[in-house]
Amino acid sequence: MIWANAIQYLRDHLKALKTILYVLMALTIVVDFLIPRHEAHFFGDKIPGFWSVFGFVGCLVLIKVMKGLAHTILGQREDYYG
Repeated sequence: MIWANAIQYLRDHLKALKTILYVLMALTIVVDFLIPRHEAHFFGDKIPGFWSVFGFVGCLVLIKVMKGLAHTILGQREDYYG
């Protein structure tokens, strides 16, 4: 039951949750600028904040692709069950 209370609390404070998550995303990029690099193994290692932005954009692309697949492949007509 504690999870239900936590989820309801997050739903009630959605704007604060979004703000906290945006700050955490920005903080990962800022920290990436501060951490010294020893040697670059990949091209993205040379660009500060590259992997944070790459992960975020990759996540957005996966969400869009999966939503598109779900609507075209898994979606049924309204009268499918009727």
